[in-house]
Amino acid sequence: MALLVAGVCRSRPVFLILMVVVMAVQCVPPAHAVGAVWLTGTNLQSLGLNNFSKENPDNYRPGERLRLRVAVEEWVPHVKVREGKGGHLSIQGPMANLLQALAVALNFEYTLVRPEDGMWGAPNADGTWNGMLGMVKRNEADLALGPFGITEARASVVEFSQPIMIDYFRILVKRGLAEPNPWGFLNPLRPMVWLGLSLAFVLVCVGLWTLVFLARDNGKRDTSTKVAVALHQCWEQFATLCQQTMTYVPKEASSRMLVCVWLMTVLVIMRSYSGALTSLLAVRQIPIKINSLRDLVMAKEYNLLFEGSTALTAYMSEAKTGIFAELKDATEAGRSQFLRASELFDAAFTLVKSQDYALLVEETTVRKIMADGFSSTGKCDFYMAKEVYFPLIFCIIGSQGLPIMPAINFRIQSLVEHDLYSEWMREQLQNETACLRAPTSISVNAPYNMRGLWGVFMVLFGGLFVSFITFLFELLIHTCHRYEKPQNLVGLLDNSYQKRMLDIYVKEHLKLGSRSLSKHRLEVY
Repeated sequence: MALLVAGVCRSRPVFLILMVVVMAVQCVPPAHAVGAVWLTGTNLQSLGLNNFSKENPDNYRPGERLRLRVAVEEWVPHVKVREGKGGHLSIQGPMANLLQALAVALNFEYTLVRPEDGMWGAPNADGTWNGMLGMVKRNEADLALGPFGITEARASVVEFSQPIMIDYFRILVKRGLAEPNPWGFLNPLRPMVWLGLSLAFVLVCVGLWTLVFLARDNGKRDTSTKVAVALHQCWEQFATLCQQTMTYVPKEASSRMLVCVWLMTVLVIMRSYSGALTSLLAVRQIPIKINSLRDLVMAKEYNLLFEGSTALTAYMSEAKTGIFAELKDATEAGRSQFLRASELFDAAFTLVKSQDYALLVEETTVRKIMADGFSSTGKCDFYMAKEVYFPLIFCIIGSQGLPIMPAINFRIQSLVEHDLYSEWMREQLQNETACLRAPTSISVNAPYNMRGLWGVFMVLFGGLFVSFITFLFELLIHTCHRYEKPQNLVGLLDNSYQKRMLDIYVKEHLKLGSRSLSKHRLEVY
């Protein structure tokens, strides 16, 4: 695409403007990205592209060797600042390589200075600017390495260089542990399935009760007998739900049809439940709570970590609606902390790694943290959320009207076109891909312990407790009836049907033999 643009646009300024547009288009975030690249005519002018129309920067040679003041602050992996004896500063990293290449190519010397507040730069409440950007605006520095994300407010006070890279903000949180879930035996079925199964059981019981009371053959039974039969049938259906054998089959065709449909439903659901439960016991899932800014705002237990005085924090402070306004509300509620760029790594390995903290920084920083964590421990302790948001074009900045800026732009363009900066960045991100696609589930061959199964035992003990309470209730009823006047059981049987039922009960269940035994006087004690 770049070659096509070069063929169409013979003019160098137009070509460079379209190159920036191509960079922005090629780096369009996915559909779930939040925010947009700010790219307007005014912004393109602030990039220094207008300088190319004034003179050829390749022929730039100052009459005498310049000495520039360059503001720097640590931002790993772009630049790492070392402070030696006497306050002498030295830098390492891709931005240090870039500065040295510019110094050799353009024949200038430089002195490193560091902002007292350790910030990149954002407007204060009184209209002044802090951080490195404030130093350049106040002419305390000629250049500032950064790199800095382009915003309209910044472009009004400093001059941006040719773009170095495009980066996005991401969310970094600790990676969950694949610990056994004591209530995992409920997970094979969703809550709505459990609810539907419960409602189906209730409807089957209601249907059986209705059929028992409306059946023609049951007209000779009294109400208590019908209730006992209906309860027995309901208990049989609950037993089948627990995969127990049925001991009673209704005689009525309608009841049998209802029970048949219920058995088919139970068969499908319980087979599915058994298979899913086996899989869940063998494979443990790593919980993922945060995948977007919305998840982070809703998760009240998480505290937020920002780098102070950045383009993101400046945008948040002015947001009126949307997700960034909600982040500002979370900040006002005391959930946020603002750190220096040099403090981000310590916060990541102390707060984010072990507690409910979320770090909201550029993706390059997130990748560096994850790569260093894996290199030191061999484990993936961090998780980068899927959502990308707030894309920015990153450049170095200089004071407005700085004569050397056209030459700097030319050299930066050459370095970027030859992919040198990306190569320097790859050298800093060893093992960066090891944890980017870490699995969210792992197979387990170790035996389960009480920590993973205590929920099942809680259900068991709960059932035993209910059974014990029921037994006490039955014992109380039996005790109350013991002191009533004993009555002849046969005397209570007022019709021949009930006498015949007693004969069948005695013969089949007590195995006492003769039908004439039903005429004996049986006492109830």
